[in-house]
Amino acid sequence: MRARPRTVAVMTVTLLGVVSGCVGGTEGSAPSSPAARATVSESASPMAYTSKAFAVPFTVSVPASLGTRPAQDTRTFLTWDRSESDKVRFLLPVVVYPPGKNEPVKPPGSYRAYLALLRGLTDYHAKWRDRVGTKVDGHPATLMTATTDWSLNGTLGCPEADGDAHDDCYGLQPEYTQRLAVIDIGARTPLVSWTTVNTDQQRDTAAEFARFEAMLRSVRFSDAS
Repeated sequence: MRARPRTVAVMTVTLLGVVSGCVGGTEGSAPSSPAARATVSESASPMAYTSKAFAVPFTVSVPASLGTRPAQDTRTFLTWDRSESDKVRFLLPVVVYPPGKNEPVKPPGSYRAYLALLRGLTDYHAKWRDRVGTKVDGHPATLMTATTDWSLNGTLGCPEADGDAHDDCYGLQPEYTQRLAVIDIGARTPLVSWTTVNTDQQRDTAAEFARFEAMLRSVRFSDAS
């Protein structure tokens, strides 16, 4: 799919939880302002969710604003989708689409190599900021905020080997600002997690990003991971 140039508004994001990280979003019935959404989330206790099919099993505290039941829990993909612009995802990439390529390739074989892949996206209009090293349940991780002026379909990865870059895979998009974590799980591919905020519709990302980071702080991997 041909990328479309877009102008991305420059935004200031307050980084919360430097020692460990990450999340964002709200229910359709929640108040529209970030402050009101944060109040709603804080007033309802998060519920613990233990992954069912995900290949790297873990338990995470899920805020009421996302709902406790994920939209998908497969071997490579676990996601909560409350709306088009309110999502929290965990992905084990099976393949990735290099920028401008029509064929997928195997993802980088290590945590550091995957981070290098993301850094390389700056040559294709991606922008990274608020980057910080952290840990998720003791595992080294890098937390950062991503925007782009062009569609970068499939550049984060796909949960299936035959996924279409536009319809089945995940990458940076001009209308979204993403808070993203890359987690070293000691496997052939890292665990990638992110939340999205549609900044065409909403400029303030603080509440969603704080929620995401709180979820990451709550992650507890099982002994099997």
